Amino acid sequence: MGITKKRRGGTMIGRSALMAGTVLSGLMTALPAAAQTTLEDRVRALEQALGVTPQPALTLEQRVQAIEARLARGAPAVATAPAAAAPVVAQTPIAPAPQPAPQPAPGPQIVQAAAEPMRTAVPPPQAPAAPTWSYDFNRATIRSADNNFQLAFRGRFQFDSGVFFQDDALAPAVSVGRDLHNGANFRRAQIGFEGRVYRDFNYEFVYDFGSSGTERSGQIYLLRLAYTGIPNLTINGGAIQPKFTLNDSTSSADITFLERASIVNTILDPFGGSDSRRGVELIFQKAGLFRGGDNLLISTAFTGERIAAIKTDDEGSQLLGRAAYRFYSDATSNYQIGVDVARIMNKPNGVLAFGDRPETRVDGTQLVGFGTAGLPTPVVAKTAWLYGFEAAMNRGPFYIAGEYYKYGLERTNSALKDPTFGGWYVEASYFLTGHTRPYNAAAAAFTSPAIPAPFDLNAGTWGAWEAKARYSVNDLNALETDANLANRVLGGEQHIISLGANWYLNRNVRWMFDYLIVDVDRKDAGGAQAGQDFTAFMNRLQFSF
Repeated sequence: MGITKKRRGGTMIGRSALMAGTVLSGLMTALPAAAQTTLEDRVRALEQALGVTPQPALTLEQRVQAIEARLARGAPAVATAPAAAAPVVAQTPIAPAPQPAPQPAPGPQIVQAAAEPMRTAVPPPQAPAAPTWSYDFNRATIRSADNNFQLAFRGRFQFDSGVFFQDDALAPAVSVGRDLHNGANFRRAQIGFEGRVYRDFNYEFVYDFGSSGTERSGQIYLLRLAYTGIPNLTINGGAIQPKFTLNDSTSSADITFLERASIVNTILDPFGGSDSRRGVELIFQKAGLFRGGDNLLISTAFTGERIAAIKTDDEGSQLLGRAAYRFYSDATSNYQIGVDVARIMNKPNGVLAFGDRPETRVDGTQLVGFGTAGLPTPVVAKTAWLYGFEAAMNRGPFYIAGEYYKYGLERTNSALKDPTFGGWYVEASYFLTGHTRPYNAAAAAFTSPAIPAPFDLNAGTWGAWEAKARYSVNDLNALETDANLANRVLGGEQHIISLGANWYLNRNVRWMFDYLIVDVDRKDAGGAQAGQDFTAFMNRLQFSF
């Protein structure tokens, strides 16, 4: 009996060992085999081996995490595997069956080894690429890796100074500008930023502390948001500067003279143009539209008052537009023509004022116009119209441009005649150093030249030098000989010859010199000469980025 018990005991131990070895061997074989099948098969095999209830609603990655959590709590016993058939035991006495070497349960090492291909097959999410910084020509710019977001800092500082040379014995009727003031001022002192968000939205904010005649405490110059998600279209809104006239579509950092031509400055503000203008604008611009090298820009804007305007009534409204077409260009030249139209739709206070300074802002006195202190009274009207033409071209270092405008005021009193006014200018420049003005298709205007060899005494380079000349006419007289004195508008007529030079030290620094020969012809109500002739020398030191 004792021997029989020993036999039975030895046989039971052998059976358990054999069963464990069989199950473990099957598991070891099944797991590598599962690695040759799909991810779904591998996960299912591991779940069955560990006793994890399959949950098909979960993702493969979540099911792998459940398997790892099961391993952290400990692998299941091998006894949960199906039992092998009981072996036949011999009836004759035999020695105890040799005990197989203990095998580890299917623990973390085995299962993790089988799960490793699944981890590599499901890559972890990649960290977003870092944004990039650039610092080109003193303009710091931050861009996201996908270029969908951008932020650039900008500034423009223009320091003007000048002297006036007037006749000491002016006629008694000269009451306005009898003693123009020499001096200096910051014409523009701007700081701001611009950029892009979500690829299709552009924004711009500029604050300005400069002004005419004297500086100011600061005001919004531009504050706009634009949508560019539709090819070739831009929808612009906020405090904007509409694309209106060639001269005003040219950046103040790139204009040839210290000031834009007098006729352009006269019409901009009343007809809803210039900077810091509340409004919305739609721009279509496309290069290569009809032929290679061409460019078409069409801009239309609906605007209200300027940011700094003090409201004493409802907001005025203006509708204005510009179409400019570059019909030919090659490696060294560009030829463009254009047309501008505008309408004052409603001036709530019922009076319109026009005028301008003599193409300088060192002294802010207006010598021609009406509706300004010392000049004739404003015209009683709520609406007005304007049309004009523009043309510009460059060929190598030579550049020439001109504009003509005519506009009329529609008086409220229908018994009176409607006055019309006009003006024009032509300007030209030549780079003595062989540089050329690049063409800016987005604005249908010209910009400052690139300076590959900036001013450097050690290197013996001097930047770029440009000679320039302009002749402008601004006629603010209307019906001046009409028999009905109430019809007459004696705003005066101004002719200016401007000569000068520009020194581009580098891409950021420019020094400008203007010599003005001014002829103002204006009669007072009694017919006496209230105008004058004088000359002036102006210069501007500019830094922009």
